Formats: sequence, structure tokens, C-alpha cells
Amino acid sequence: MGVASMIIGIISLVIGFVPMCGFWAAVPAVIGLILGIVDLVLRTKRKQPRGKAIVGVILNPLAIIVIVAWFVMAGYGVEMGAGQPISGYGQGWQPPPPGWQAGPAQQAPLPLQPAPQTLPLQPMQPMEPMQPVPPAPAP
Repeated sequence: MGVASMIIGIISLVIGFVPMCGFWAAVPAVIGLILGIVDLVLRTKRKQPRGKAIVGVILNPLAIIVIVAWFVMAGYGVEMGAGQPISGYGQGWQPPPPGWQAGPAQQAPLPLQPAPQTLPLQPMQPMEPMQPVPPAPAP
């Protein structure tokens, strides 16, 4: 159980750092924490080495903290208006103010002009056959 707790803790911690994927790592992190605590208690009673259980008990809460921190930061970003346009850009089209005059860049387009005359196409001349390349001299 200690090895399983440690492996689950490592995987949950790595996945917990990925934005918006931490939710999927929260449940295994809780399960890994429970496995680590149970293994730690059993190994303490039997007086066996308990290093892997301790690592699992440390990594799984750390993964949970990382996951909760991502959700808090995402919620804070939504509350603060992250992703909103800066100083009015992207707000959509708004009518011009009264008395607005079109400048040179916004004048009406010029009327269409007839297309320039093109030369008639000429048939292609046949190409001469390619000559084989002689082999390179031996060194």
C-alpha cells in the first residue's frame, strides 16, 4: 500500500500542475493519502520500514494543495475579469460620434477600372531531350 500511495502521489502531483486537469487528480490524491496513512499505521505497529508510506503521505496532500491552489487562482482570475479586452479593444462595432467626418483612409472606394489588356497566350515550344550526365572519373 505504501508503494501505491507513493506512485499515486507522484502522478497526482504531476497532473495537478496541469491547468484544468487537476480535478481528475483530486480523487486519486485522496485515495493515495488514505492508503499512505493506513500503511504508515500498519508498518508502525509491525515495526517495519515505513519510508514509502511517509513519501505517499507527504506527496498526496501536496498534490491536493496544488489542485486547490489552481482552482483558487482560476476563480480569482474569473472574478478579476481575466480574459477581458483591454481598454475597449474588441468591444464590437460602435457608431461614430455625431459630426464625424470620413478621413482619407475611410473615403469611398474608387469606381472599378477595366482590366488591362493581356497578351494572347503562345503555345509552348518543345524542349530538347536531356543528355545523360557522364559518370564521375574514378579517383
